[in-house]
Amino acid sequence: MMVSSLVELGVDLAALAHNYRELRGRCDPQVRFLAVVKADAYGHGLLPAARRLAAAGVDYLGVGSLEEGLALRQAGLTLPVLLLVGIVPGEAEAAVAANLEVMLFRRDVAESLTAAARNQGKKARVHLKVDTGMGRLGILPQEALEFLSGLREHRELEVLGLCSHLAVAEIEDKTYTLKQLKEFTDLLAAARGQGFKLKLSHIANSAALWELREAHLGLVRPGIMLYGSPPAPHRPPPVQLQPVMSLTSQVLQVKRLPPGSAISYGGTYLTRDWCDLAVIPVGYCHGYSRLLSNRGEMLLKGRRVPIRGRVCMNLTMVEVTGIPEVKEGEPVTLLGADGGDRISADELADWAQTISYEIYCALGSANPRHYSGA
Repeated sequence: MMVSSLVELGVDLAALAHNYRELRGRCDPQVRFLAVVKADAYGHGLLPAARRLAAAGVDYLGVGSLEEGLALRQAGLTLPVLLLVGIVPGEAEAAVAANLEVMLFRRDVAESLTAAARNQGKKARVHLKVDTGMGRLGILPQEALEFLSGLREHRELEVLGLCSHLAVAEIEDKTYTLKQLKEFTDLLAAARGQGFKLKLSHIANSAALWELREAHLGLVRPGIMLYGSPPAPHRPPPVQLQPVMSLTSQVLQVKRLPPGSAISYGGTYLTRDWCDLAVIPVGYCHGYSRLLSNRGEMLLKGRRVPIRGRVCMNLTMVEVTGIPEVKEGEPVTLLGADGGDRISADELADWAQTISYEIYCALGSANPRHYSGA
């Protein structure tokens, strides 16, 4: 028996492929393209997203964990896969067996990968992570040449490239980004001068792919723009991105409240006049942030309706005063388009004081996904 869902999260895989083609067009033909599908493809679904991107022509996939990499292999995907967060020593055997490439920044991991590769009679492929100013994973630039030299004795390791991550590439002032890029390219030149080929070196995220062609190097690795959002909401890129994720629900109840009525927990909203209220069966258990309380909006009949009171675990209230003939079962859009209007992930993020990345991850992990455009 089919049961209709009160909350539906849509993922448009055709839009995902479109965004890839738009970004691919910004790169020279020789530049390889790594699609970032970590964190369950930013909440869009690891396997469906990876399959669609592979069919569209990406060269590489980037995941966050060994588990995600193994899931891709078990699903039959044979593209090169890079474990962007690296591994711990106990994961080396499985990573090598599955032909997964590893972001490397620890000597003990290098030793474990070498031993695993020797045991299995094959090479272990790694990318050496350098921290040029992100202050996160990676060895410091002044330590990189010594680290690389130490890897010469690990004959079972194949170092494909250096990599780093840009901290503020999305902002208009590129001073810090260019400083990072220069430090990286200087180090790359020095390493090549010592005999390391490092053909697949990479530093370009979505923002650098868009604005800094000199950062493309051997490989680019965009993430957020694949899913339809710009790296900086106030600076839309010159490519035609299509939203991939949508979230819809329906009106569960309509009621009329008199002036002075308190709405939801804490009574944080009091009606000033008679208020037509619609109760929507979506709340923070669906990844719909409580920070949207008294701030966010939804779309109903193509019109914006404001959230009244606090977002609850399973329910959120919106005011529909002035919208004629609102009935139970009426469709409501929380993310996406209705009529001529659209609520974007960036708009939700602004109301919730966060970023579109978190919106996608939260909604995608909490709701059943329905796919189109495969």
